[in-house]
Amino acid sequence: MTKSLMKYLYFMASIFSVMSKVLELGTEFGDANDLNDPHLVMFYAPWCGHCKALYPVWNELGNKLSRQTVTVARIDATIYRNAAEKFNVRGFPSLRLIAKDRMLEFVGERTVEALFEFAIKGSRPLLQSIGSLGKLNDIKRSDDVIYLALNISEEMRQCLLLLAPSIVHETILAEVTNNDILKVDQDAKTIKANENTILRSDLSLSRSPGMAVLKDSKVYEYSGSMDDCLEVTEWIRSERFSSFQKGSYPVIHPLIFIKYKIVFYFGESKSRISEMEYISTQRESLPDNFYFIHIDKAEYIETLISAFVEADSIVIFDPVMELYSYSTDNIKSIKTLIEERVDGIAELYGGTGFFANFRKVVIAFAFILVLE
Repeated sequence: MTKSLMKYLYFMASIFSVMSKVLELGTEFGDANDLNDPHLVMFYAPWCGHCKALYPVWNELGNKLSRQTVTVARIDATIYRNAAEKFNVRGFPSLRLIAKDRMLEFVGERTVEALFEFAIKGSRPLLQSIGSLGKLNDIKRSDDVIYLALNISEEMRQCLLLLAPSIVHETILAEVTNNDILKVDQDAKTIKANENTILRSDLSLSRSPGMAVLKDSKVYEYSGSMDDCLEVTEWIRSERFSSFQKGSYPVIHPLIFIKYKIVFYFGESKSRISEMEYISTQRESLPDNFYFIHIDKAEYIETLISAFVEADSIVIFDPVMELYSYSTDNIKSIKTLIEERVDGIAELYGGTGFFANFRKVVIAFAFILVLE
């Protein structure tokens, strides 16, 4: 960063700081229980260039969120080290949404729009209550992945409340508290929406208590035990993203901790992208659970599999075994490539063994040489 640019950023930051509604925190900050409202906090260091570059964005964000229930703040982590240690700050700037019942770290592009969305979604109720058709319809109009729980036990409710603080910015957890909204048909053993709701044609559950996830314009029911908190938690974490996404590091990174396989397409073929988007909605016809990611930068997938990737290629990656199949065949459909992968026909690479790990080290050095 040039000196002239640094001076300009200093100048802009000083101008915006006069008008901004960013709260400067000090010794009084250190216990989330003392906060009346959620605080979106920048932990910064005075010498940090990235922090200085973020000041204008942070000040604009403070003004934009001034009419919301979120307070935009910042704190000098080099002075108030106890606060930085308490909230596990390891680098600068670190951005945290902090409230009495949650602490979320922002990962993504540091734009006003992205940070605003993070603050609004991250500060919503942990477990929303649906007691009317209007509330049900309002939630369904959201573009988020939505979980609906019906007639759950108090133990399961506490389980969801324990999980919610880590995913509230990514998805909506909701409990239907009015059984007049969703009717239980004891004979058919299905739960159907009341005739007056727009959900009547696309929501049905096979049991009560039960749970379902609404995403990709479809409804997928949880089929495991409603008494097993760990099993429910794993299912929710696994289903909390849209099945088809445009890939970037913030999108890909959380997926590698999920047991579902990931189908990557690196290229710009419109027909291939459309095919991938369509098949992501046809999960009933697939032999396993998958996420589908279209990426336009090879380094996203190359870093993950420790291998070079050609344009117009399909990579099917198993995050658990760290195995992947690779194809540049533009004739075979994505569904065929998936079936060959699951049936053991496709050649597999990677893994977690000694030779696989040694190969990763060698390729990592190759990447360094190429970048230099």
